[in-house]
Amino acid sequence: MRTITYLISLLFVFFIPWEGVVELPGLGTATKLIGFVLAAFWLAAVVITGRFRKPDPFHIVVTIFVLWNAVSIFWSANPGKTVTHLQTWAQILVLVFIMWDLYDTRTALLSALQMFVLGEYVAIGYAISNFASGNVYYTTYQRFSPAGQTNPDGFGFILALGIPVAWYLASSSNIGGKWSGLLKIVNYAYIPAAFLGISLSGTRTALLASIPAMAFGIASLARLRLWARVAIFLVFVAAIFISLPYLQTLTSFQRFSTIGAELGEGDLNQRSGIWSDGLAAFAERPLVGVGSNMYRSVNSLGKLAHNSFISVLVEVGLIGFALFGIILTLAVLQALGQPKWDKRFWLTFLAVWVIGASSLSWEFRKPTWLLLSLMVVSGALASRHVEASSIIQRNEPTDHFLRSANMNKLPQGE
Repeated sequence: MRTITYLISLLFVFFIPWEGVVELPGLGTATKLIGFVLAAFWLAAVVITGRFRKPDPFHIVVTIFVLWNAVSIFWSANPGKTVTHLQTWAQILVLVFIMWDLYDTRTALLSALQMFVLGEYVAIGYAISNFASGNVYYTTYQRFSPAGQTNPDGFGFILALGIPVAWYLASSSNIGGKWSGLLKIVNYAYIPAAFLGISLSGTRTALLASIPAMAFGIASLARLRLWARVAIFLVFVAAIFISLPYLQTLTSFQRFSTIGAELGEGDLNQRSGIWSDGLAAFAERPLVGVGSNMYRSVNSLGKLAHNSFISVLVEVGLIGFALFGIILTLAVLQALGQPKWDKRFWLTFLAVWVIGASSLSWEFRKPTWLLLSLMVVSGALASRHVEASSIIQRNEPTDHFLRSANMNKLPQGE
């Protein structure tokens, strides 16, 4: 039962990068349907097998945070909208526990990360298809996405999140077994594919977020043999020279040239006004906030915060913001306790996420909590490995003493 549930979870992870693209009449998105099936199988597996992994402090604080969002219904200006949003938070909470309970081996962890990258390819494919057919999401700068519920900003950012994942997988050993060589090619090829997708999206935040991801990737080349480093470098340079003339003709790509002016003199695409309105509302209710999913009601444009940290601060107040901060701190501590290469990977992911989350409202998005959950899983695996090594080292002197004692007890020859 748990094996079937695990396989369904991998399918769910595969769908996350392009969730919202496939709509099922009367059932919602395909991702939502698979999520419900996954939750049902997982609950059945827990009941049937009686196995449930003891939660980490991370999961306890996430639970409290979700409950605090639920409590905010009592002071929300629109309880109905808050209740609707709580359904999303409930799904996220279940997702966090499912990932923790099912993913207890490094093989499972790497498999989930690989499925995430493969799902990114599907999203890129849909965006290219929309570009070829002229199906524009935003007419300004001719920006494209996989369509459905995924706008270009979210599309570009999720591609940026996949860049350090692809570098990490490509640099990891013993991934995929007999498919290892092919998967390495797939993961390396994702890097130029992701930049193509980001260019089609015209998402400036995604381009900025990809900078630490690429720095991590360049560092990862040091783990390879010289000939492999040279080969990968030449392929990437060739891809840049071949694609750049075509990319420069895209109006979405030309949007990147406005980054400097927007940061220096602009209003960050109306974000500064949205943030000012939100912070003014926070000043009136600093402790408990205005209520979950209520940010639209406190700014003149009726939009989301476009900043995950300000969004949490305004909607659930200092209490909710403190809980959110503890969650991120626990995730960072999990990253710091891992071997050097794994630590660098997860800290890079956090850096990419923080850049994107500072411009987008991603505190309630599935990719955020999927990757945070996998970070905690990775930290637990590292801790378990260290503990096992420590036990072996402690037992070695005892084993040596016992062997010596047994030798002394051997009958002596006459």
